[in-house]
Amino acid sequence: MKLLEKSRGAPNSKRALSIIFFVILLDLIGFGIIIPILPFYVRSFGVSDIAIGLLAASYSLMQFISAPFLGRLSDAWGRRPILTISLLGSSIAWIFFGIAEEIGSYSITWGLTILFLARMFAGAMGGNISTANAYIADVTTEKERAKYLGYIGAAFSVGFIIGPAIGGFLATEYVIEIVDSILPAIIPITPYSLPSFGAGLLSLLGMILCILYLPESKRPGTMEKQKNTFEDILGPLRNYSIRGVVIVSLGGAIAFSGITVMFIPFIADVYGYGAVAAGMVLTYIGVISAVSHGVISPKLIEKYSPIKVAIFSSVGLMLSMVMLPFCSMIPNVNFIDQGLISLLGVLGLLAVSNACFHVALSTLISFAASEDAQGVTFGIFQSSGSLGRTMGPPLMAVLYTVAIWSPFIVGAIVFIPLVVVLAKLPYNKGIKSNA
Repeated sequence: MKLLEKSRGAPNSKRALSIIFFVILLDLIGFGIIIPILPFYVRSFGVSDIAIGLLAASYSLMQFISAPFLGRLSDAWGRRPILTISLLGSSIAWIFFGIAEEIGSYSITWGLTILFLARMFAGAMGGNISTANAYIADVTTEKERAKYLGYIGAAFSVGFIIGPAIGGFLATEYVIEIVDSILPAIIPITPYSLPSFGAGLLSLLGMILCILYLPESKRPGTMEKQKNTFEDILGPLRNYSIRGVVIVSLGGAIAFSGITVMFIPFIADVYGYGAVAAGMVLTYIGVISAVSHGVISPKLIEKYSPIKVAIFSSVGLMLSMVMLPFCSMIPNVNFIDQGLISLLGVLGLLAVSNACFHVALSTLISFAASEDAQGVTFGIFQSSGSLGRTMGPPLMAVLYTVAIWSPFIVGAIVFIPLVVVLAKLPYNKGIKSNA
């Protein structure tokens, strides 16, 4: 497909891209801060661990619902106001998330209710990633778009590296004592509330940056009001190319998110790794993922086209999923843990393939969407991933109880029809067609 160079309306697009990247990075670091405290926070209410899974899934579920609506609103009203309002909403959500413990000291039922409502509201506001992607589409040419969409993916990886480290730091007794001695007694400072407040502060900072420095990317002539009925919001799915990419995104999210959730139990059961070792492995994956999103995948897409990268990265995911359960069976040689080396190699392939897969799909979606529907189309795309991340973990958890290797093999099998769908996309004929 011939890349169409377009002139963009936003002034100083390089500066705008830097600001949007930093704003999203702050928001994602805030999300990552909550990760290490979430299971222990839920257990502090004295409820079953089932609530941990439900609380985690509630975020993705609300993202699934909200992303298309936020994207559609950003098409009609502009990207900047939607980003600003959603970041403010995230800040409020994390603050209430932090005070749920205090409310729970009076009523566990009310405390848990606030905890879930705050998490769900944060998920709804987290649908703003679709707006950020649409912003990038507004201010870039098709030739350079993969690079900047890759930066958003890199922000996710960096957020999952830095966020949990900050969350763990804020939950330490030493930091709790210092902050508690500084702030008024009316503000509850605990190992659960302080990380939550920290996440809220980062979202608030992102909102301030949006207000002060982020220019609007939508050209004045494209901001007319649009209908927001459910049928109109799903309108982009009438495009065969968009529909195909969304199906691939949904299937890929089901396979990969389930594996992500079951990976920690897997390395604990098979390799005997505890929390510290697991954290080091996840950091290793996160670093490779960040580099792959920001550097490797854009270069591959520029050289080979997004459709080819999507297909070959799907194959890479399939191979790494199939190999992963069998790494531990490789015998040690000369005191070298071959199983560990093999595991790290397969995880490296998995991280690179996953990054290339997502950047390639984001690029395909952007190419397929019309200029006045980038927000809603990215919203549908993000929504499909959120739905997959809601469905995948419980499905793979059930499979894991049947056989440890089964989530990985089933995940690989899921990618077979996805490769077929990708191969049939009318990319060479012009992906914007409704064929």
